[in-house]
Amino acid sequence: MHMKRLASLVLMLGCVSAFAKASEREVWITLGADALSEVNAAFIVAGAKVPSLAGQKGDVVALKLPESEIDRVSRVMHDKLNRCGGFVYHDTEAEALAAVAGGGQTQFSPLAVTYTLDNGPVVNTLLASMAEPNILANITHLSSYTTRYYTSTTGVQAANWLKTLWEGYAGPRAQAGGDVTVQLFTHAAWAQPSVIMTITGTVTPSEIVVLGGHLDSTSSSSAAPGADDDASGIATISEVIRVAMANGYQPAKTVKFMAYAAEEVGLRGSKEIADSHKNQGANVIGALQLDMTNFKGSTIDVALMTDFTNAAQNTFITSLISTYVPGIQAANSTCGYACSDHASWTNAGFAASIPFEALMGQHNNLIHTSGDTLVKSGNNANHALKFAKVAGAYMAELAKGTASVSDSIPPTVAVTAPTAGASVSGSVTLSANATDNVGIGRVEFLVDGNLVGTATTSPYSATWNSAAVANGSHAVTARAYDLIGNTTTSAAVTVTSANASSNAIYDTVLRVPRCSNVGNVCDSTTLLNGRAGLGPEANAPNTINNSCADGVSGAYHSDESNDRIRVSTVSGNPFAPGETVRIEATAWVFSIRPDKLDLYYTATANSPVWTKIATISPVATGQQTLTATYTLPAGTLQAVRARFRYNGSAAPCGTSSYDDHDDIVFAVSP
Repeated sequence: MHMKRLASLVLMLGCVSAFAKASEREVWITLGADALSEVNAAFIVAGAKVPSLAGQKGDVVALKLPESEIDRVSRVMHDKLNRCGGFVYHDTEAEALAAVAGGGQTQFSPLAVTYTLDNGPVVNTLLASMAEPNILANITHLSSYTTRYYTSTTGVQAANWLKTLWEGYAGPRAQAGGDVTVQLFTHAAWAQPSVIMTITGTVTPSEIVVLGGHLDSTSSSSAAPGADDDASGIATISEVIRVAMANGYQPAKTVKFMAYAAEEVGLRGSKEIADSHKNQGANVIGALQLDMTNFKGSTIDVALMTDFTNAAQNTFITSLISTYVPGIQAANSTCGYACSDHASWTNAGFAASIPFEALMGQHNNLIHTSGDTLVKSGNNANHALKFAKVAGAYMAELAKGTASVSDSIPPTVAVTAPTAGASVSGSVTLSANATDNVGIGRVEFLVDGNLVGTATTSPYSATWNSAAVANGSHAVTARAYDLIGNTTTSAAVTVTSANASSNAIYDTVLRVPRCSNVGNVCDSTTLLNGRAGLGPEANAPNTINNSCADGVSGAYHSDESNDRIRVSTVSGNPFAPGETVRIEATAWVFSIRPDKLDLYYTATANSPVWTKIATISPVATGQQTLTATYTLPAGTLQAVRARFRYNGSAAPCGTSSYDDHDDIVFAVSP
């Protein structure tokens, strides 16, 4: 094992710090089976009794141990396994075994959800009202408490302050007879309450949408300000509440905003609340968790955790981002078993998701320390504002409903360059005129309906790389947004692109290198050189739609990376079905025996289904070019994926901290 890998420890989301011992009563926890050996080893080294195995099914185990030993488990999760909290606290053995029997998720079937994006005026009204200074002010206040630990006096004070803040936002609507309530949810086993604000739905109030984050912070011998973990999430949710109340938002379905107590000690607050909804037969149609939103540690903006979350809802959130929050890039990541409060809703059988501030491992490394202050985020809340907009769109599209729109007049917009019928090549300047009775927020430029550029000031223009599309006829349009989100799309201007090159161009839609014109060679050149911020690789991870993240450990050209992909026909003929093509993948090899290159192809780059070509073992360390051949199937836009890995087994998308995944897309004759 490479020793540097043992040193690649990162502070993980929702992890629990070492606290003073609690009572000696016995409790149960569930955790991932892959953590069991490390947990047992820690107890043996300390001379303590190894926790009793109460049950196991698949990847989830239940352990029985003294409550005072919870902290030891927390330290193992953080120090040895480099992961999130990774366990759930249970008061009874029956409860723990039920969680194990369900594979970590209790089987429960709420009403099926149909995800639609048809409430744009309300979404745009809410998002246009959001402002960074409000989020910043609330993070500043919440992080001013010495600690918000769940047993502390200041933790209780923070909950009471938040209740008052939310009541102030609601105003008369929170008074007797109003449609809003703000309540403290008390927990019998500790002092800090959770805070719940409810807006009753006007059409189907029995359907419930939840937006939550955790209010507590870790305990510390000095201070635990928890500015990012998770004052940022609570402040983000508070901004959604503020704009909802300010714009008279009335959801068709009931919306509940929740600030959970005691997340840092086994998801205890959210577990009680989620279980109470399950036991009452409540129909929670979706839960969104905001745990850490204000540190931008990755080139992407939003990391959607795919483990222990709902895939359909994650896809819905991805659609919300692309539709309502232009310029925000999302990618998938994983955070492990029970890494935050979304797991409580998942375990209760409800659809839950967690959009996170960065790819796991690239997030704020000062959480759970006295250094978790606003300084780490540049003393601003710019990153958190992005998550407020995602959360606002989630609420308004899942709960639907109405809001007061102060400006109902849409803008006007027309494309002024290029002119209709023009022949273009290379970089092309796109221009438009746009006017509005109040003001223009931005103008987007689209080619064939795909966003290629955005301008926020007049004169409105953007640069389009015409080599990123196939030669031929293309429609250029401009879409103008006014200051509250009303939109108008211009009439289309048709142009003809004429480019020829064997070098791939980065495609901002598919988010990978692409050769759009049919040729006999497609070469990524330097676009893929490096991995996950290690080295010069731009636009990482360079997988179709950011579908597969790269590992973040190691150093550039010391550890594994795939640096280039070149695809060419053996015959020299243009790419066409039945042609034999050669793949040349240039990789940086760390070690001959454990390093492997997996090659895959898909005939449908827009919706890839990967087929394995080969697994290749390098024969030397350092830079190596590894090759394989395969026969092109039918399909006019195809792709090749190279996965270079350290150990593990072949798969199109892996989770190793040294994996590098890269795609290249190329046009093929019909």
